[in-house]
Amino acid sequence: MYLGVFDMKERLEQTRKVLREKQHLKKMIEEDIRDLENDVQMIEEMMHAYSGNSN
Repeated sequence: MYLGVFDMKERLEQTRKVLREKQHLKKMIEEDIRDLENDVQMIEEMMHAYSGNSN
């Protein structure tokens, strides 16, 4: 019976570790998405300003 409890504790620890890693990756991806959205907005504004000046 002790062996089963140990296995469950080990599984819980591993699952928590994977969860932390996935949460960290999610945070990094969300930051990348925000950066890309900002880049797109900046480029769109630059294109709009350029097309406004060329007329």
